[in-house]
Amino acid sequence: MPQLSWSITGHTGQIYRLGLFHGDADGHVVVHCNDKVMAIDFNVAESKTYSVFLDQELCEVSIDHTGGNNFDYDCRINREVDTPLNERRNKLKEEDRRMEQLQLIGLLAVGIVLLLIWWF
Repeated sequence: MPQLSWSITGHTGQIYRLGLFHGDADGHVVVHCNDKVMAIDFNVAESKTYSVFLDQELCEVSIDHTGGNNFDYDCRINREVDTPLNERRNKLKEEDRRMEQLQLIGLLAVGIVLLLIWWF
């Protein structure tokens, strides 16, 4: 009877306790967060993923059927899917890249000016 839990820190610093229960005999699944039920599923015998928003983070709890009565469990934050928070992150990354490009152009310009001054 697998019972797993993960501590997830949201982008604002709040800690969430995400848990999963997967019954051996009946295959019933309960996904809970901070003692609140987030999802219930019955007779889960195949691979499945449950998505939960925690502090604007899309958290995915996965059950992977590895054959027979064996399962692997995983929990991860999906930073690739289009969510408002991920879009803001991508914009910040793009702004950082632009700033680095501007700094490089500025250094090159200063280098060229210094080289011209030295030459003449």
